[in-house]
Amino acid sequence: MPTYVEVRDKGVVKKKISLRDKSFDDVSIELQKYLRYLGKRLAPGVLEDVLNRIGLPKARKVLVEPEPTPKAERAAPMPPAEPEPAPKVEKAAQFVKSPGVSADEKGTISSDDFDDIADALKAVESMSDSFMAATGKEEHQAPEKAKISIQLAGREVISASGNTYARTAEAEPKAPEPEPEPEEAVEEVIIVAETIEEEPPVPDSEVASEEQVTPAHQIKPLASCKALLLGEQGVGKKSLQAKAEIAPIVVNQESGEVSKHIFAKVFDLKNHRININVWSFDLAVKTKVSRKDFYENAHVLLIVYAVSDRWSFESIDFWLREFSAMSEVMPPIVIVGNKLDLRREPLLGDESGEEPVSQEEGFKMAEELAKKLGTDDKLHPVAFIETSCETGENAEEAFKTAAQLFENTL
Repeated sequence: MPTYVEVRDKGVVKKKISLRDKSFDDVSIELQKYLRYLGKRLAPGVLEDVLNRIGLPKARKVLVEPEPTPKAERAAPMPPAEPEPAPKVEKAAQFVKSPGVSADEKGTISSDDFDDIADALKAVESMSDSFMAATGKEEHQAPEKAKISIQLAGREVISASGNTYARTAEAEPKAPEPEPEPEEAVEEVIIVAETIEEEPPVPDSEVASEEQVTPAHQIKPLASCKALLLGEQGVGKKSLQAKAEIAPIVVNQESGEVSKHIFAKVFDLKNHRININVWSFDLAVKTKVSRKDFYENAHVLLIVYAVSDRWSFESIDFWLREFSAMSEVMPPIVIVGNKLDLRREPLLGDESGEEPVSQEEGFKMAEELAKKLGTDDKLHPVAFIETSCETGENAEEAFKTAAQLFENTL
């Protein structure tokens, strides 16, 4: 089944409409809104004929038939149960509703009742012993912990503050009384318990990391990163690259020839200088670069969509499947929502035939992607950022984020 319909005008693709979970009416309404925005009309029967050919018949809605639920059979009425004879086998336990009185009806407890109660207490006591300790409990009984006893002569004053632990007792001798008793010297010992807040020990890893901070003027190692710039046509990849001042690399020093599809820029990061080489998909297709050479050994992906073009947003899944077909390992990903300035225009919306992609939608999609590609309850490195080629907002930051994700893998 095809996944979308292209609207072409003189061979140029003007719009793509997704067919996912959409009926004929859904596609027809979306197409009519777009054509009305362009001031054009579609000949009657053309759309219906096209959708019938590709397998999407005309229908009002896409209905999912619910699975039939088994009907519960009505049970036949049970005959009244006959009283069963008293069982001969003695039961282990039986719960009987209390009649409200003890012993006989008058509430008098006889000597036989005392015997029954005594037997029950003995049974409970034996059960408690069996739970508390096994047979030969004297041999397997845990040794008693050593007890600490403090014997002090005279008066004792013990004070504590809050939930604390006591430190070493300090004897503070009291000033001698003017007339001490000759019989026995009285000594006052004060044991004070105070809250002592101690800082937790610093792990060795943190100490090591603090010691390894790279000075600002130290020469940092240079690492090269291959980044793929992906996305539908018309989302502004080339303009975004120009706003970030990412220049084409020189392939021939003598002649000064530059590459037609590879651009580069060096970012000075925390511990490295990252030379990010951006491979443009559109320009690589024009220069006839093979798919293998283009996708091979990629370190990070930049997938760009336009917030004003919902189709380009829905195509992110296509670019991920396209890369997965050529590589077994998925590198870090940067999702870039470009043309942010167009979403802020009040006229953009129903008149263009579609609603712009909100920031919440972009972030949610990136979050779900990080969870889907992650392993062992760990998120896959996925970043989300919105940019504008018109104002230059976050243009350089998008490529710097890609360099930072690559540095984290070093």
